[in-house]
Amino acid sequence: MKTSPGTASAAAMCLLGAILWAGATSGDSGPWPPTQTVVVAGGLLILATAALVGMVVKGALWGRRLAAGLAVGELGVATLAPISAWWWAGIAVAGATLALVGGPWLATAERHRAAQLGPPRQAVLLLCVLGSLPVALAAVSVEGLGGGWILAGVSAGTALIYAKAWPGALLAARFVVPATGMAAVFTTPWPGWPVAAAGGLLAAWIAWSTQARLAVQPLVDTTPPAAPGPTPLRIRSARETAGRRASESQPEGNSE
Repeated sequence: MKTSPGTASAAAMCLLGAILWAGATSGDSGPWPPTQTVVVAGGLLILATAALVGMVVKGALWGRRLAAGLAVGELGVATLAPISAWWWAGIAVAGATLALVGGPWLATAERHRAAQLGPPRQAVLLLCVLGSLPVALAAVSVEGLGGGWILAGVSAGTALIYAKAWPGALLAARFVVPATGMAAVFTTPWPGWPVAAAGGLLAAWIAWSTQARLAVQPLVDTTPPAAPGPTPLRIRSARETAGRRASESQPEGNSE
């Protein structure tokens, strides 16, 4: 599939922005504990890579939307990260990513492209929410995650098994993630607990959609059942069948 220059540029800027913000959030000068810094930096790189694959390799609209959401999230991280050369470069690249992704040229290129087969929109959205929730929790919880660590692990694990369509993935997204999010409300410091509650409920709401269900539980039994009829084991010769019918129709008196 041929990639347009605008799409390639937007994907490259998205990945570059994630690298810059990973550098801006690293070190001891940031407001986050070391473990949360790793989650924020690593999560940004993973999400940017997924957006790049979606735009360049798959040619899908969800890659463009993920890149836009990631750029907005990076600008949110800028309000917490210390100002440095990484910070200024990250601001510029995030703004350029939004301009490239939201520009009319990218929409025009996608309009003239043949539709690509892929997962349903709600299934992709659910994966984006589950994958972004640990990063968002770690980014906003400058006072520590507390019980939010459990939700971050559950959300990341659910995203993994849902992407692989493993058994129980849909149940985890519908019940385990929101229940863990509600429990994290009481153990996660401000402003982490509103993100935990909103993320858990949003994931559950998307998981109850038909598209999210069909992505992991497809309708495999679409072939109509075979018409009733004799099987090879039940086939009998015409003589045997005729003889059996004749014996059944014979009166009981004649059989004595």
